[in-house]
Amino acid sequence: MIRYVLLFPLFAHSAVAQPALPPLELRVAKDGWGAANSGDVKAVCASAAKELWKHFPADRKFDPITVTFSKQGPMVIYGKGTDGDRRVLLNAQDSFWSQYAYQFAHEFCHIACNYRESEKSNHWFEESLCETASLFALKQMSESWKMQPPYSNWKDYSKSLKSYVDDHMKKFDTLGDFTLAEWYQRNEAALRKNSTDRPKNQVVAVQLLPLFEKSPEHWAAVGYLNQWEKTRTLSWKEYLADWHQRVPEKHKKFVAEVGGLFKVNLE
Repeated sequence: MIRYVLLFPLFAHSAVAQPALPPLELRVAKDGWGAANSGDVKAVCASAAKELWKHFPADRKFDPITVTFSKQGPMVIYGKGTDGDRRVLLNAQDSFWSQYAYQFAHEFCHIACNYRESEKSNHWFEESLCETASLFALKQMSESWKMQPPYSNWKDYSKSLKSYVDDHMKKFDTLGDFTLAEWYQRNEAALRKNSTDRPKNQVVAVQLLPLFEKSPEHWAAVGYLNQWEKTRTLSWKEYLADWHQRVPEKHKKFVAEVGGLFKVNLE
């Protein structure tokens, strides 16, 4: 039987009190994390989510999120559980906090994007956004943990978070001599066929990252994805145009800027 730890109050094995966590109901399985304490796993996941969640409007509500260990992870399961919860599977264990954070930020981004089972021709973009979310969250955590980690005796982990994301990005493929628009033109067919081609998702993620680092308030714009008829097949331009049309006015310039990277005019 899987056992869960409730969100509040949250205390792990450390005797040091931790700061208030974002109002997300995280239910983390008590077992399966190897040598890691489930309370610590919860603290890391909450910290990763917070770096994204804090840029959403106060009225954006999230369903409870259940987090369990599974060799099938990392992934977020479509639909809701019997308690109306979103179900996230991670495959990190022991005290590899950077890996937990990277995986959970990706899956939390799917939840923020209103993930669902639908026609997948453009799903590669959501996968790329979620890779961006992982990079963004770890970079932000590497700074915020210097002053306010989940526990005061975890400040030194900020260095390992920074090293993890830097080393990870060094392994990514690059655009080479191409612009993103030129690269996409050459890889469009492959992306529309296989949305979870991680090396290709990561190429796009690195190009999107500076936009979110410059204006992180636009993470809220991903909450307007996955709103069209789910059986409809959209071209890439139609997909971007639909997103641009649905976001509030304050995000339209940002979405147009994303389109501009692909030489798609949305204004």
